[in-house]
Amino acid sequence: MQYLTVEEAAEKWGYGKETVRKWCRQGLIKITVGAEKKSGRWQIPADAQCPKKIKAHP
Repeated sequence: MQYLTVEEAAEKWGYGKETVRKWCRQGLIKITVGAEKKSGRWQIPADAQCPKKIKAHP
């Protein structure tokens, strides 16, 4: 399975890194396998859906 970093997910979805980290802690990012913390870093499945409406990129 491929994973995104918090930074990559934030860029993809148009939200800040802290918001994505909060969603990870709260268990809001889900797919078959949820976001996991490995070696102190969140790994977000590349096919995970944004828990909120994706913001448009400028």
